[in-house]
Amino acid sequence: MAAGMLLTDARDRILLVKTHYRADWGLPGGVAEEGEPPHRTCEREIAEELGLDRRAGDLLLLDFVPADETRLRTMLYLVFDGGTVLDPDSITPQADEIADYSFLNAAEAERRMHPRHAHRLPHLMAARAHRRTAYLPRP
Repeated sequence: MAAGMLLTDARDRILLVKTHYRADWGLPGGVAEEGEPPHRTCEREIAEELGLDRRAGDLLLLDFVPADETRLRTMLYLVFDGGTVLDPDSITPQADEIADYSFLNAAEAERRMHPRHAHRLPHLMAARAHRRTAYLPRP
């Protein structure tokens, strides 16, 4: 299981991070530790990666990702609402993990993300607007 957070700025741009270990950009977050609830995973990862003390808000998305030739096991990916970052200067990325970060409009965010993850963005924004969790089952 992995959990991420949707964070936006005052202009409703999406915060993406570029890690040292992935070619593409993505939402901040990470894999749960044994026995760790998903909302705590999300909060811990945001604190570790970005130095932000954010509470996990509404569950916006649950994505079921089956194992395939690139992924050895089935994963559940949950995304929580982290709200608006009013002071982008408060972000202090962990240098060992985060190579870069940026607030991007939805179209640019989708271009920078791997298609395997970018499909989540429209569902996330709709879920936030309608305050209703999106479920993305895959066959």
